[in-house]
Amino acid sequence: MRVMNASGLMQPVYHGDFFRSCQERLDAAVERGITREKLEAFFIGLYTDQAKTINTADIQQVSMATLESGILKPRQDLYVFILYNWIRFLFLPSIDEAVRERLLIFGVGRIFSAYSNIGVQYCTDADLNFVLDDSVPAAAEKRLIRAVAELKQTIWDLFTIIVEVNSSFTVLRIRDIRARLAHRNRKTKLGASLFYKGNSGSLFIIHNNSDIHTAILDEVSPLPDHLIFENFLGSNPAKPGYLRLKNDEVPLSIISDATLESEPAGSLIGSRSFLQACRQLAGIHPDLFPQQWIFSMKYSINRAYDYVSAMVHAGYSLREIGFTGSRDPDYVFLGQAHRLMLFLQELIHIKLDSYTNLCDYSYISADRFAGFMDPPKGFFRRDFDAMVLSPHFLLASQRQRYSFYAKSIHDKKEIILSITNTQMEPLVANFGLRFRHLDNGSGKNPVAVPYTWEGLGFFVFSALESRLSSIVNRKLAPAIRGTERSHGQ
Repeated sequence: MRVMNASGLMQPVYHGDFFRSCQERLDAAVERGITREKLEAFFIGLYTDQAKTINTADIQQVSMATLESGILKPRQDLYVFILYNWIRFLFLPSIDEAVRERLLIFGVGRIFSAYSNIGVQYCTDADLNFVLDDSVPAAAEKRLIRAVAELKQTIWDLFTIIVEVNSSFTVLRIRDIRARLAHRNRKTKLGASLFYKGNSGSLFIIHNNSDIHTAILDEVSPLPDHLIFENFLGSNPAKPGYLRLKNDEVPLSIISDATLESEPAGSLIGSRSFLQACRQLAGIHPDLFPQQWIFSMKYSINRAYDYVSAMVHAGYSLREIGFTGSRDPDYVFLGQAHRLMLFLQELIHIKLDSYTNLCDYSYISADRFAGFMDPPKGFFRRDFDAMVLSPHFLLASQRQRYSFYAKSIHDKKEIILSITNTQMEPLVANFGLRFRHLDNGSGKNPVAVPYTWEGLGFFVFSALESRLSSIVNRKLAPAIRGTERSHGQ
């Protein structure tokens, strides 16, 4: 999403011609001396018009075929255009000139990163960072902190774009960064090392200061590139990363659909504890699956895809990071799975009225999945079937099982079991299974359990998680641990 001009300022490379044209016309208007009032009115009007087209409220209009070109890429162009130009032409002129001259502003994350080539979800927030020279007076630093807080609120109020203001990274001095990178506390030092090393090759410079930029790079360039893996998938103490969640080292916090409050997620697909608990169901019947589960799209497939893209952007070949090339079935799978996650996140945004920021787009649950599969109309079931049954996604045996399970749901078939009431109670409590008694006699009772979308969803996302785990453990982790050289530094 960027190129660098002679002055070191990065300029966006938009996906579409429309925003390239807008950028050219806007730059020309600024050269001619357009007023602040007209600039604000232009940004608001442009966003209003484009958002109506991009952010459809009709779930029937969203399909896998049109998602990337019709929604994700145009939205990234829109977000970048607004944020980049608002900061350049409205925010920067409003702060002290002495501060501007001793300030570096850069963006990271999916909106800004050079490796983000698919576009962004509605929920994607803007990670902005402001680094000051050590010579800036304390009073000026406080004024900048207030200005950044006002910028965050303005961008939300006018454009419903969430600007992430992280107290650990948003407004810092060079000495603050150096102190954290050399901190005695392991968690503080590791968190800072992962952030700056992990983003050093893909950050987007909105307002440049070459001395500050060089100072940061000088600190992190000697660090090994395996920290990029840790930043996205491994031991980052600031995030509930993929491996930490898998090993039950940290809980996953989600915003509940029922309470709209943050709470720890139970029944997390991929976690060792939930995997162990689910084995008792397979022992009873191979098609008996939990009816209550959570799958973290953000901290599994999405993070793995971003890691691979970041490493390729940093100069590594696919072969160097564990794949045989672009036709490697695991690499193809990862790209397909990532697009499916973005598709699901877009649907969550639309269906759950997520124009408020209370909805959590980062996960798919049993209830959410069943809600998407139940309606007979729309593209979702067709698109989901096509993805699941496509080559390189599920194994051949898994595709056969998926088709059997889906047909059983359509035909309203049931799983017949012989089980005692005492055995049933924990299955109802722990997994949400719904039993229909066929005979309430003594001892073991014949009961029926319906084939459900919740069960089918568990089967699919468990299969995705199992394959992702194999890719991370067999390919990505061994490849990055086997190299100590730094690319693009």
